[in-house]
Amino acid sequence: MKNIIKSIIMLCTMATITNANVMQGSSLAINTINEEKVLTQQILKEYAFFGMKNSFKNSKANLKKYLSSFDEGLEMLAMHFKDDNDAMKIINETNAIWSPIEIVFKAEPKQSAVKELQKKTDKILSKMSSLMKILLQKTKSESDNIINISSYQPVIVERMASLYMMKTWGIDDPKFNFKMRESITFFNNSLNKMLNSDKTTPSAKKMVEKVMKSFRFFEIMNRSKRKFIPTLIYSKTTRIHKDLNKITISYAREEK
Repeated sequence: MKNIIKSIIMLCTMATITNANVMQGSSLAINTINEEKVLTQQILKEYAFFGMKNSFKNSKANLKKYLSSFDEGLEMLAMHFKDDNDAMKIINETNAIWSPIEIVFKAEPKQSAVKELQKKTDKILSKMSSLMKILLQKTKSESDNIINISSYQPVIVERMASLYMMKTWGIDDPKFNFKMRESITFFNNSLNKMLNSDKTTPSAKKMVEKVMKSFRFFEIMNRSKRKFIPTLIYSKTTRIHKDLNKITISYAREEK
């Protein structure tokens, strides 16, 4: 019982979950894995934002909160997969990557550390994708698949925001432009899957269409040669992220 209560408390502190009773079983694990992916990108975004000495939304406090949430998420996944040796191997490998870079994230932000941090967090994203594959192999539920697509979308939005923040901070890496284009294409394709899914209710479709309109800003930003204000990127990302959370919750409710 103590473990169950602890899990619910952890869920209530994580950005993607606004109602701990909505997510159950495999959908809970799916959402937790994707939340871990989201957090890697939010941590990078806040690290760069804080490094630029920008006090908007208190990046220092947000960075600390996201680091703590990531640790809690790993604990939850270890609890969920405790009897699965393959899954636990991935979780342990993730911890091995995470532990040293968490120390760097907790220290004063340095431009010289950003490229390596981005590379390591990409490895964590890959590990979480492998964990998701193990989970989805055990379910044939179409609801689980659409929940996975929906709850992965905030990862992409936060990834684009983190790439932009690092670029604005002065981190020059040609790979960032490729990753931005790749993210935009992936995000659009996933939105179309959500829009056309039988599991998407009329009210959820309206929310998907709203996200599509908001997302045009990122497409314009990517094509534009002028720089956008970091705080504007931050605000747009937060708005889209919140709408995506609502859509994911609606899928979970339909599953119950």
